[in-house]
Amino acid sequence: MSNNTRKFTPVIGKNVIENLTIGMYDDARFVYREYVQNAADQIDLAKREKLYQSDNEACIYIQIDKNAKTVIIEDNATGIKSQEVLPLLGNIAQSTKNKYEDKGFRGIGRLGGLGYCDKLTFETSFYGEEAKSIMIWDAKLLKKIINDDSVKIDAAELISIITDYSFQNENEEEHYFKVTMEGVENEELLDVEKVRDYLSMVAPIPFASHFTHRYKIYEEAQQNNVILDEYKLLLNGEQLFKGYKNTIYDNNKEFCKIIDIRFFEAFYKDSLLYWGWYGISQDMHQIPDENKERGIRLRKSNIQIGLENRLDVYHREKLGNRYLVGEVHAINKELTPNARRDFFIENEECFQLVRLLQDFFCKQIYTIYYDFSKKNAAIKAKQDLVDKREKIKDNTLDTETKEKLSIEIKKLERKVHDAQKTLPRLLDKYQSKDAVLHDVLEKSLKDAGFDFDILDKIENAPNDNIKPVEIKHPQTHIIQKKILSLQETTLLKKVYSVIRQNFIRETAEELIQKIEEELKK
Repeated sequence: MSNNTRKFTPVIGKNVIENLTIGMYDDARFVYREYVQNAADQIDLAKREKLYQSDNEACIYIQIDKNAKTVIIEDNATGIKSQEVLPLLGNIAQSTKNKYEDKGFRGIGRLGGLGYCDKLTFETSFYGEEAKSIMIWDAKLLKKIINDDSVKIDAAELISIITDYSFQNENEEEHYFKVTMEGVENEELLDVEKVRDYLSMVAPIPFASHFTHRYKIYEEAQQNNVILDEYKLLLNGEQLFKGYKNTIYDNNKEFCKIIDIRFFEAFYKDSLLYWGWYGISQDMHQIPDENKERGIRLRKSNIQIGLENRLDVYHREKLGNRYLVGEVHAINKELTPNARRDFFIENEECFQLVRLLQDFFCKQIYTIYYDFSKKNAAIKAKQDLVDKREKIKDNTLDTETKEKLSIEIKKLERKVHDAQKTLPRLLDKYQSKDAVLHDVLEKSLKDAGFDFDILDKIENAPNDNIKPVEIKHPQTHIIQKKILSLQETTLLKKVYSVIRQNFIRETAEELIQKIEEELKK
């Protein structure tokens, strides 16, 4: 059998370059993430080598010139030694980085720009060297060759054809790495506002000062020994911060506020698997799309994994993730991003992350927004009831319309009545479980006109105590002053309830008034 064994020398086709660039990702703006990620790794190295007098000196610069169709991404980190430029920048998937320590480690992210420009240039200078290295990739020629089926060459030969390498003199004090993309046609890459929005949710940058809950997040992270890598990133001269804010908007108007932060974590084999936080809003409605920070995002080394909806599939409901803002930080070193950086390489740690996150989302998170939805539905029903009661007073309405309104009013009265009985149990549930959520629920219900105090006073009165009972119903000011026993009061209350459930408001209140007049005699 060994006599039949043959060695085979494979050819890596030219199309692999296309697969590693434009064919790799769902969003063209990924190129910014890849270059920022590489710059962050080099800044970490520069800090370890004490290249900065202060950490604030370290910076990543992005310059977008829409008119010139040019994008520049630059850092003032270590740069690359001249003798290492060709091995690191010319070879594919040849990286010296550590997958457990570095954010990028496969050696393919730098190729991302090739799919979106005509010329890609790398310029770098290493501290102490009086030279800078320049490597130019002819991306326009690359596309032409890839699209020409008559050209049969492998990937290595193709790279040698489209690249040029040279040196220039440089100040030995300089240290940087600069990426220049020329002839950029993709509108998303040239739209400064869209790039700002993207990086504000994807890049490893600090929280903005106007997001007041940042202090609580930083403090909790520190107590749990969670490191939130953050870097100074300038876009066209403006420093970028994460896009979280205290206020949620709808149609550019204030919708609700983030009132508090909650934290969660999970361990696997006595090691922290992930750590995260989420914001609690006043109403816990689904967050409108105009709020770019909506949803709980997945992050590794403080860089977003996948798109904003990456964690949607682990919620009990399809849109469950839209009720919240927040982050899940993958901590365990075995949680390694895959090549597309849209999730992790499959292993036991990855399976555990999925299982535990799904359990957390489907139980704890679902319970919160489900309970708040009960409150929201009750408030809406009460407001609708007020509106329709007002509408039915319109004397210009025809009989048929009034009858329809009467039926709708009756249904709404039942809903409000049921809510008046069931919502106190919801408040009791959170009174011991979460004081902040309890207070939010209680305030919004009372603001909407729900009153649980009168019911409590009647139901909690001692059996042996007969006293004057003051009965008030919502829309009238009729008061029954006659002395009634607790049993009589309870019965009367039930009678009033049945009347209000089965008659429209005007008729119900008229009957109740007549009953009270009879009781006064």
